[in-house]
Amino acid sequence: APDVRQSAYALVGDLAKNCVLHLRPCIHQYLPVLTENLDPDFISVCNNASWAIGEIAVKVGEEMRPFMTDILNRLIPLMNKVNLNKSLLENTAITLGRLAMVCPADVAPRLALFIQPWCVSLRAIRDDIEKEHAFIGLCKMVRLNPHAVLNVFVYLCDAICSWYDPKPELKEMFREILHGFKNSLGAEQWKLYLDEFPPQLKSALVSRYQV
Repeated sequence: APDVRQSAYALVGDLAKNCVLHLRPCIHQYLPVLTENLDPDFISVCNNASWAIGEIAVKVGEEMRPFMTDILNRLIPLMNKVNLNKSLLENTAITLGRLAMVCPADVAPRLALFIQPWCVSLRAIRDDIEKEHAFIGLCKMVRLNPHAVLNVFVYLCDAICSWYDPKPELKEMFREILHGFKNSLGAEQWKLYLDEFPPQLKSALVSRYQV
């Protein structure tokens, strides 16, 4: 029943977060089941399954690789689903980011498929450890596949500027990405590009990241 699955996957997520030692030997059994339950028709079940996958990823790192294709095949369509529940959309975005944090080479080739809704979804959430993980994942993907964000660069900049006070390491990652794009465009082209941005966003980029 959905309510049983909802509680079970919340428990799996809590186990991953607090005592992954007991869960680690069994992830090859748990992850396929969690992946099967990434079904938006059951919002709470899907939410908890997604969250649990993200918590496991943070703890087991590259051990996620054998499961990545199946998980991404479920999460990316969710990210692009029209009128998806807001909480589920945010949770999906965070899980994608966390997966990219630990296995960036597996997620980066697909970045163009979800970058715009990802940025729109996560610009609005509060700054916390889950958002931090997600944005570290984003930065790793952009490093590997910068072309994926060219057509939606304004959304990426807006998401970066949604951070009120990122930790120094994350801020440096943002700065590196922004200056990388600036250098590849050249100063003159960059200025023209930036002039197209909303004034508030342009001002934030210049004052925080000196671009």
